[in-house]
Amino acid sequence: MPSPLRVQLQLRIVSDDDTIIRDEVILQLDKSDDRIEAVGLCLKDSKDLLGRLQHAVVEAQAAAYVNRHRRCSACGRRLRGKGHYPIVFRTAFGHVALASPRFYRCRCHPADSKTFSPPAELFTEHTAPELLYLESRWASLISFGMTAALLRDVLPVAGTTNSETVRQHLHKVAARQDADLGTGQPDLMDDGPATGQASPIAREAVIVGIDGVYLRNWHDKRKNFEVIVGKSMAEDRDDRYFGLVRSQDAAPRRRFCEVLRRQGLPADQPVTVLTDGGDSVRALVGDLPAGSEHVLDWFRAT
Repeated sequence: MPSPLRVQLQLRIVSDDDTIIRDEVILQLDKSDDRIEAVGLCLKDSKDLLGRLQHAVVEAQAAAYVNRHRRCSACGRRLRGKGHYPIVFRTAFGHVALASPRFYRCRCHPADSKTFSPPAELFTEHTAPELLYLESRWASLISFGMTAALLRDVLPVAGTTNSETVRQHLHKVAARQDADLGTGQPDLMDDGPATGQASPIAREAVIVGIDGVYLRNWHDKRKNFEVIVGKSMAEDRDDRYFGLVRSQDAAPRRRFCEVLRRQGLPADQPVTVLTDGGDSVRALVGDLPAGSEHVLDWFRAT
């Protein structure tokens, strides 16, 4: 019987002055070579490796940040401690539990509060942006439950990740984007081209398809609300998608304009818009820049 290969993965974390902060074996694997399914890392191995590596890196970063703030920034005096409390940083590679120390502020550095916690200043959010990105991106394409299951299948996320967690995080990201978007109702002709902005490309090179559908209760057959979705396809640029509930959205036209701007198009870019001619989708595009064309999509209309 062939002897298994022993694989040891060693992690070394070094500071700017080449001081070794951490040097240890974080994972040891015994791998056989007699079956194809044993070749390379399996999902369980990779998730275990990523989880251990994430814990080590985050703990080292948090400790380095605390050490930089352990002394008064004004006089350099070492600050007195006032215990610590636990915090959890949720990442795409697992939850990392940390001890967050609290220090008394130096007398030469007056402030409103007598104590402060350096990790609280570093971890302004307890969920990593990359995890929010993955949850939001996948949950916009598939259900919340399938998103949670997919995350658990391929990443070492916490076992408590579920559809409700994904839903809450998605709504949090959406609320933040809506706040950044504002509530005005500009159109593409509001602003002139910014300094250094690219010149408009041919109208035919930017195609925007928009369609709407009513969602209703299956039993009483009443129309509850209308969902409008669209796709912008621009030459030599990534496609952009958008969706909104027009009766609930405070800035539907601004959202449409933002999609085009994020494709790197100037404010006066003429576009070709395809719709089924419905009043709601026509109202969404509003006044288009000079040279634009609104085309009735007969395939959708019929």
